[in-house]
Amino acid sequence: MTFFAVERKETHILRILIANPCSTSYKCKRFQVETMYVLSQAAIERIGEEIGNYWYQFGSEDKIIHELEIPDYFSAVNLTLETLKNRFFLTEISAVGFKTVLSKGVTGCVELTENVVRAMEEYQTLSPVHTKVYLTAISIFKQLNLHIPLVGLFETAFHTQVPPEAYLYGIPYKFYQKYGIRKYGFHGASFQCISNRTKELYGQNNKCFRVISCHLGGSSSVCAIKNGVSVDTSMGMSPQCGLLNATRVGDLDPFALLYLMEQENLTIEETRNLLISKSGVLGIDGESGDLRDVIERMNAGNQRAALAFKTFAYSVRRYIGESIVALNGVDVIVFTAGSGQNSPELREEILKNLDHLGIVLDKKMNLENPEEDLISAKYSGVKIAIIPTNEELIVAKEVEKFLLK
Repeated sequence: MTFFAVERKETHILRILIANPCSTSYKCKRFQVETMYVLSQAAIERIGEEIGNYWYQFGSEDKIIHELEIPDYFSAVNLTLETLKNRFFLTEISAVGFKTVLSKGVTGCVELTENVVRAMEEYQTLSPVHTKVYLTAISIFKQLNLHIPLVGLFETAFHTQVPPEAYLYGIPYKFYQKYGIRKYGFHGASFQCISNRTKELYGQNNKCFRVISCHLGGSSSVCAIKNGVSVDTSMGMSPQCGLLNATRVGDLDPFALLYLMEQENLTIEETRNLLISKSGVLGIDGESGDLRDVIERMNAGNQRAALAFKTFAYSVRRYIGESIVALNGVDVIVFTAGSGQNSPELREEILKNLDHLGIVLDKKMNLENPEEDLISAKYSGVKIAIIPTNEELIVAKEVEKFLLK
C-alpha cells in the first residue's frame, strides 16, 4: 500500500489536487501533471441544504452518485478527502491548487502563506463572494493539517503585462501608489488556456498573433491577447465592471451610482449587495440572470428578456471593438465558457454587422455548435472559433512549475 509514495519519490510524478469552491458547491480534480490525466474528481452541490448532491469518479470508471445532507463547507471538503483516502494515500498528493481571485500586492502562482491570506482579506470587499469562499476553503485545508503545500494561481496573473496607460484610472496618482487602485483583470486561467490552444491550432506560423477571447457565462469578460500576452481586458480593479455579468453590474457611471445612493438612502453594504446580486443581466431582465432562461423567454416574446439579451451582446461587441484597437487588428475571435460555447443566438447577435471589419460568421456552422472548431465563413478575414476552456488544467500546470522551481 506504499505504491504511490514510492512511485512519486523514484520517478518524480506529481499529483495535484485542484480545489474549486463556490458559494454553495465544491468541486475538485486530482491531476497526474505529466500527462494532465484526471485521476479522480468529485463535486458537491447544495451545501447547507437538507439534501445535497455528491458525485465522484476515479479515472474512467463510472460516476458514483449520492444524495445526503452536507451541512457546511468543512463537511464538503472532508467528504471528498475521505473518498480519496479509501483508494489512495493523501500523502501522494504533491499540492492543493486554488484558482484564487485577488489580493493586495500579490499575484502570480504563490504558496498561500498567512501573509498571502492577509493580502486576500485586504481586498476582500472588491470581490466579496469569490474571495470569501476561497478563504473558507483555504482555511479548511489548513485546519485539516495535511502537511501538503497550498498554492494559489491568482486570476490577475495573466494580466501583469498590461501597460500602465491601459490599467490606470483617472484619479490622483497617489491613490494608485497608496492603495493599488488600478485595473487588474480576471479570468486569467481561462485566457491563458485559450491563448495556448488558439496558438496551437491557428497561430503556429504567425509572428504577430492577435486573439480576442470572449469568456461568456455567469461571469464574463473579454481579453485582447498579442503573442500570448494580455494587452487589455474588460474587467477592472474588481470583477464588477466591464461586461454585464449574470447578477453583477458591469460598467456604471460612478456619479450615477452616487446619485442612486442619495436618492434611495443606500448604505455602502446595501449598495454592494445591489451591484453584486441584483444587477447585470438580472437587473435588466427582472427575472433571471441566466442567459439560457433569458433567451427562452425572449424567444417567447418577452421584451425585457430581449432587452437584457441585446444589452449583454452589445457590451461584448463594444469590448471586441476596443480590443481590435488595442491589438491593431485581430486574427482570431474565440468564444468560450458556458454561454460562449453553447449559445449560437448570442454569438450571432454579438457578431452581426461586423463584415466591414472582415468578421463574418458562417451561420450554418454556428448553429451546429461544434465543441471545438471554426465557425467563421471561408471568406472571413478574421477566424471565429469555439474553444472550450480548462482553467483547472492551467492551475495544475502552474502549480507544477511552482513546485519544481
